Amino acid sequence: CSIVREQGLESIILKVDTTKPEDSTVLQKLGPLGSFLNDNSEPFPSGDALEQVSEGSSTVCMVTTFCDEGLRVSRNDDKYNEVYVWKRNSFGKGMEF
Repeated sequence: CSIVREQGLESIILKVDTTKPEDSTVLQKLGPLGSFLNDNSEPFPSGDALEQVSEGSSTVCMVTTFCDEGLRVSRNDDKYNEVYVWKRNSFGKGMEF
């Protein structure tokens, strides 16, 4: 995804550029070949594909309703009841609060 623009204090407009499955259960069934494909396959240009189907369908407004050092709660502005929760597992090296 890429950030198209900010919208107000708590929202950003995102555009889907590409998608790539991570740790696909289908590829896991292929053993070493699946691991090779998972590690070396190119991302799918899903943003372009979405735009060909319906103009504007590759963009979404993400509204963040809560955010601190370890947790972010965001929502799709069009589907406000659908919640995305991101939780930090750990801080990177050299980052102490």
